Amino acid sequence: MVSTNTTSTSTSTYTNTNNDTTGFVPTPHINEKKKIRCTREYHGDDSSLIYKSGIPTLRASAHRVKVNKKGRKLDPKPIDRDGNETNTTWLPIPLQDEDVFPYDINLYDLKGAIINLLVNCDPDIIGSFDTTTNHTDLSSEEQQRPSSSSSFRLEDFRVPVSTTWRSVNGGNCEDAQRYLSDQVASNEYFLEVFDKFVKEVALPYLKCRLVACGALESDSSTCAFYYQRPPTIRLQPGPGWAKVKPHNDAEYGHQNGEINMWMPLTDRTLTGVDLLTESSLGAADYHPIKAKVGEAITWHGSSRKHYVNANASSNTRVSLDFRIGVEGYFDPFYQMQGTTDDHTRKKVVL
Repeated sequence: MVSTNTTSTSTSTYTNTNNDTTGFVPTPHINEKKKIRCTREYHGDDSSLIYKSGIPTLRASAHRVKVNKKGRKLDPKPIDRDGNETNTTWLPIPLQDEDVFPYDINLYDLKGAIINLLVNCDPDIIGSFDTTTNHTDLSSEEQQRPSSSSSFRLEDFRVPVSTTWRSVNGGNCEDAQRYLSDQVASNEYFLEVFDKFVKEVALPYLKCRLVACGALESDSSTCAFYYQRPPTIRLQPGPGWAKVKPHNDAEYGHQNGEINMWMPLTDRTLTGVDLLTESSLGAADYHPIKAKVGEAITWHGSSRKHYVNANASSNTRVSLDFRIGVEGYFDPFYQMQGTTDDHTRKKVVL
């Protein structure tokens, strides 16, 4: 297996006020007056409040997309494995079908790695764990699961209300998302666990499906994959009224030669939140793909519109998602004109 980084992006809006680089933890510029105004208007960042508006999900990702349809004239197209321009190169139809596959949560403890990451984040910006919660709502799986080294549950993570509001409305979600993105991108332990999962589970699973549908001759055939690294972490606090609107990823410059993977890190029976998607392009027959912690969902998010429903519970929904481009169908150098896509990719030959 050979792996290389294909792109790299580094952005920072932080300053070191102490002029000390040793052990320095950067803090984002937050408009304190706007934060105070938001806190007063909504009676503080009390975790019992409903998230009445603002963004439904706090997202950590190096992905920043600016859509400008006027700039899409003469849009360059992705190229195929022979270097020829194409309209777009679609994955084989069987590979576009949604699927759910399991993984060992003890060998690939992504949930624990995210807990450790959140514990070390600034609680005033991202939030903190509520240790006073009486867990009378434990699922049967949680009751049978041996206690881990961590006493925290992701469902108990509380995001400040002001963090879900945009700066124009008195909040600081833009700064919070930049801060969280940098925390994820710089957390070596989390990235180590994530890389291990991708290389040992996700890519072999995907390669098996390529062989099964005839896109690869055999298991001994090599194929290059381009996976999003770091992945996107999403925190959806509740109870809230906002939901993510239906969309497909092609609207934001993603190619039809990549597959989406979505992994819940919280119990869907406690949050009531699922990933809902179309069964095919333009079908509009939205249905939930039910998955539990220890399972990963794959589906063709570039063509099939999808969304998550509002979180009406008092628990926080946490998930991890990323995309994998497949050699011969995915052009690692393509960028839709009129968009800015700063996802970094890592190339792995398997």
